Amino acid sequence: MISMSELSDAWKEIIPQTGQSVGRRADKNHPLDFFITYDENRNMQMMLISEFLPTIPPSSQQISVRANFRHDGKYAVCFSLTDDSLQEQFVSLCWDIMHCTISTHSKASGVKAAVKRFCMWQKLFAEEKNKKLSDAEVKGLFGELCALKNVILMRYSPQTAVAGWIGPIGADRDFEFSDTWYEAKAVTLSKDIVTISSADQLDIGTEGTLLVLRIEKVSQNTPGAFTLNSLADEVRNSIQDPEARIIFESRLSSSKYDPADPQADEPYFLHQIEYYRVNDDFPRIRRSNLPAAISNCTYSLSISGLQSWRQEQ
Repeated sequence: MISMSELSDAWKEIIPQTGQSVGRRADKNHPLDFFITYDENRNMQMMLISEFLPTIPPSSQQISVRANFRHDGKYAVCFSLTDDSLQEQFVSLCWDIMHCTISTHSKASGVKAAVKRFCMWQKLFAEEKNKKLSDAEVKGLFGELCALKNVILMRYSPQTAVAGWIGPIGADRDFEFSDTWYEAKAVTLSKDIVTISSADQLDIGTEGTLLVLRIEKVSQNTPGAFTLNSLADEVRNSIQDPEARIIFESRLSSSKYDPADPQADEPYFLHQIEYYRVNDDFPRIRRSNLPAAISNCTYSLSISGLQSWRQEQ
């Protein structure tokens, strides 16, 4: 598949023209028909050709979305960037949509998956640029980076590992791969519950792993302590592949990580990681069992009550 840097260069090779859309196919080897274009207003645009009209998400202030009926009976689903300050993030969005559909089994399911992934990204683009991480979000990001460093990168190649880290772009679970998934929860040593943030977070047909990371805030001189900045640097330096490094930086940016934020230099200590197998018997809420009037919910799981599903790694 085309790399993120090659995708970025593709737009540079196209000369935008006012009044008409110009572009080229993104990747001839991709199973879906993606095109890199500029729209008639000279905005960066990704176009997806579909044999049917998918559910089209509404446009936002940053990205215009529309579907045009073509003479050949197909539809051109167009995503146009209307905020030039977000060009780098838009390239990441487009590459991620292509990457998540590279192994699609059919064009119909691939188009639906592409639109679903776009909707995740659209929420990020709509957020205020200066929005800071809350204390809970800082701890959550610690957990995800610890899981990436100590679990995910130990099992997958750097590019697969960071591409599978989709929590920062609004996915229900933190890490998803073709064979399994992982959800990371950062809690203190004394805490006995983990909060499941939505009815969909653990509602998935394939088996996965709930990672409970025991993390405590400590003093600056505690041996083995780390900060968000030092942890991000450690993960970054362990990734030698340039393409994987680009994806990692994109995920950090999507998570609202700011190295200049004072919270990024607060020290934490990772005591241990607990692994819980989420299979058919695992206690969780299934959306299919909820009354239709319940649109969403959060719930808590007792960690001590999950010991039957705990695994040693």
